[in-house]
Amino acid sequence: MLGQYYLATGAGAFLLVALAVITGLFGRQLRKVFPGRKVLLTHKVCALGGVLLALLHVLGAHGD
Repeated sequence: MLGQYYLATGAGAFLLVALAVITGLFGRQLRKVFPGRKVLLTHKVCALGGVLLALLHVLGAHGD
């Protein structure tokens, strides 16, 4: 059970941080296609969510 927790939080953190990096690096090009506020909101949510999941992954705080 603990292994599944670490897999979920680790993979989730990696994906969210990767998406935050992509939206950060290619924000100008993305704002030409999508509304600017949505790109910024996506960037912020992914960055904060990724940091939260990474913190939970490192601390190992699970609900069992």
